[in-house]
This record gives sequence, structure tokens and C-alpha cells, in this order.
Amino acid sequence: MLKSIEMTGTTRDDAIKKALNVLGLDRDDVSVEVLDNGKRGFLGFGSTDAKVRITYEVPDEKPEVKVSEPEVIEQKIEINSKQGVKDETETKAEPVEEKKSNLPDLSQIAPDDPRRTTPHLVKAAPKNIEETKKSHKEHVEREPIVPYITPVAMADELVSEQAKQAVKFIDGLLEKLGIEGKATVLDISEPDHVRIDIAGKDMGQIIGRRGDTLDAIQYLTSLVLNQNSEEHLRLTVDTENYRAKRAESLERLARKMAVKVCKYHKAMTLEPMNPYERRIIHASLQNFRGVTTHSTGTEPGRRVVISPDGSARPSRRGFQPRKK
Repeated sequence: MLKSIEMTGTTRDDAIKKALNVLGLDRDDVSVEVLDNGKRGFLGFGSTDAKVRITYEVPDEKPEVKVSEPEVIEQKIEINSKQGVKDETETKAEPVEEKKSNLPDLSQIAPDDPRRTTPHLVKAAPKNIEETKKSHKEHVEREPIVPYITPVAMADELVSEQAKQAVKFIDGLLEKLGIEGKATVLDISEPDHVRIDIAGKDMGQIIGRRGDTLDAIQYLTSLVLNQNSEEHLRLTVDTENYRAKRAESLERLARKMAVKVCKYHKAMTLEPMNPYERRIIHASLQNFRGVTTHSTGTEPGRRVVISPDGSARPSRRGFQPRKK
């Protein structure tokens, strides 16, 4: 069963944090709908609080069964009869049907058939082969969208000049920030895709809140990488396999929300995400039965909406009924 509460705060994040503290839940356990982003105002005048609606799941309440007094007496009589107290109205026990064995009839098997000596190896065929195949598919482990890797540095003579400039920029940035760390180009880099890993003692400062700092470093380094390049080079900056960990967390969130959408037949909107994280959500639910995904809103507040499969999507020109 779904429930929701509304909460206000000075900012949207502040309102969400207050609601999570009240409910005692994590961010991944709820769905957030922003009702009002609020206004900062000028010198404290004209400011309004942000308002959000938090939707969360609670266990279905089981109705309390009230037992009347006659029913209690009947239950006591039944218990006593089981303990050996004979009731006046005894009934004859019905014959118990013998359970049929799943083992083959040996009289119908040739003497030289190996099944005659090992009948326990013969198993009945499944009633529905398609159900067996489906069950097997569901238990097959999914391959992660972003795999974990062991960082291995590329040989220095194979590193391009542009990649060396990118590494030099990151090392200088770390020095300015007072963070002990070193950037290296990984050997899994491709001619059009440079992969850089940052190693150090405390990489939490490099990652930032939900990877915001790491994304900023990647964006700035990408500008340095492509400033003297004729063709655009893609760049991925990572540390301590954060990209894989974040993708794994997003996959769990996507599947969890998809199950709720299938259960309650109600669309759910996720929090704002960057294009990279939205692609992970779309990819993780691409083959998920019963749901469909699309993005809504404008950057930087663009979100992923998980809807029951077959529901109408909003059109840019507004809602248009289907033609008969």
C-alpha cells in the first residue's frame, strides 16, 4: 500500500531531508514529487518555501478477525477431541487415497533397460516447458551496465599527447585543492575514448555528493582534452570504481520502482538526474515486463518517469486522444 506526505523547507533538498528524517527511510526507498521549488526572494522579502510530496510503501494492513463466543466453544471441543476426548457424534474416518508414485511401472520396461535397476533416476517431465524456461531466465544473473574494473595504467609510449595534457591538468587541480592523488590513463582506453583513473587516500572529496565533483572534473578535463584535437574525444574520469557502484545503485532503484509500478499500476517519477544516469535507468528497465520509461522536464531538473506499459505518454503539443 502506498502512502504519501507533504513537507516544506527552505530548499527542495531541505524539504526532502526533513521528510526522510520523519519517515526514517532512505532516499532510494521513496518517490519524490516536487510541488513547489520555492523562491529565494530579495533580502529575505518575498521568499517562499519549497514543497515536496514523498510517496512510500507500507505493508498492507491485515483485518483483525473477531471470533464470537460460540466459535470459541466449538474450537475448544475440536481441540479436546484431538487430545482423546470422544465426542457423542463420532463420524467414521474417510478412507485416505493412496498417493500415486511418480516412479515408472517396472512391468512396462524391458529387462535390459537401465531404468529397471535405477528407477529413482527417472523424473517426470515438467507440465509446462515454457514455464521452466521462463523460471530459468529469471534466475540468470544480469550483466552490469557498468562493469567493475581493476585499474591498469597504459604504457607511457602508447599514451597520446592529448591524454597526457588531460592527466597533467587533473594532477595540477588536485595539487591546488590540497588532495593527495595521481591520475593515470588506463590500458582499456580506446582511440576515441580516453579513460582516466584517480588514485589516492581520501577520494571522497573527489567524488562529492552523488558524484557531482567527479562529474565537474570530468567536464573540465574534457575541455582540455579536446582543445587541440581535430576529432571529439570522449572522456571518462573515475576513482575507486565509483561509476560502477553508482550504476549498480541506480539499477537496484530502477527495478525496485518498476516492481511498485507493476503492483500499484501507477506511474512514478524519479529524482532529477544527468543524461548519463538517465541512460542507465532506461537501459536497466529496457527488458522489464510491464513498464515503460521516458524522460520529462528540462535540464538540470530532467527526470525519468516509470509508467505501466501501455499508458499514454505526454506529447509536446499537449494531450491528443487516439484516433478511432
